[in-house]
Amino acid sequence: MRKVILSAVALMIATVGFAQYNDSDVLQVGLLNFSDVNQDGTDNDSDVLQIGAFNTSDVDQYGDANGSLVVQLGLGNKSKVMQIGAKNESFVLQVGEGNDANVFQLGVINDSDIIQLGWLNDADVIQLGYDNDSDILQVGGWNKAFALQVGAWNRSTVQQWGFDNRSTGLQFGLGNYSKVRQYGFSNRAFLLQHGIINVSDVHQHGTGHMSTTIQVGVLNHSFVTQHDLGGS
Repeated sequence: MRKVILSAVALMIATVGFAQYNDSDVLQVGLLNFSDVNQDGTDNDSDVLQIGAFNTSDVDQYGDANGSLVVQLGLGNKSKVMQIGAKNESFVLQVGEGNDANVFQLGVINDSDIIQLGWLNDADVIQLGYDNDSDILQVGGWNKAFALQVGAWNRSTVQQWGFDNRSTGLQFGLGNYSKVRQYGFSNRAFLLQHGIINVSDVHQHGTGHMSTTIQVGVLNHSFVTQHDLGGS
C-alpha cells in the first residue's frame, strides 16, 4: 500500500531532486492544515499529503538518506516523525478523525509502517538500533498500539480491528518476532521479549480478552489464541 500511495503523491507533486540534497514535498488541500519539516544532513526525503481540515504533521530528519511519507485524510489527525541516522523509513497513513501517530527512529535501516483508519486511534513506535521493522494497522476507534524495538533485526506486527483494543510490545535483543491480532472490543495484549530469536503470536477475537507474554532468553516460542464462546 505504501508504494501505491507514494506513486500517487509523486503524480500530484512535481519535483526535481538531486542526490546531494534533501527533498521535501508538501501538498495540503482543505482548511487549516499544518505541516512542519526539518531536514539536516544529505539525501533525506519527506513527503506530506494532507486533505481535509485541522490535520497536523511534524517531520524531523537528521542524517543521511532517511525517508518519510505522511498521508492524512480527514479531520484533526496528528503525526510526528523523527529520524536520526541513516536509511530509516517511515510511512504513516491516517484516514478519519482525530488519529494520532508518533514515530522515533534512531539508527540505521529501521522501518515503520502505521495505518489507522477510523477515529481517535493512537500508535507510537520507537526504534533504536539496526534493521528493526514495525507494522501497525488499526481499524475502528479508540485503539492504541505501542511498539518499542531496541537492538537489531526485530520484527513486530500489530493488527487491531474494532474499538478500545490495546497492544504493547517491547523487544530487546536480536531477531525477535512478534505478531498481535485483535478483533473486537476492549482486548488487551502485553508482550516483552528480551534475548535472541524469540517468537510470539497472539490472536484475540471477541470482547475483554487479556494476554501477557514475557520471553527472556533464546529461541522461545509462544502462541496464544483466545475467542469468545462460539467464536471462530
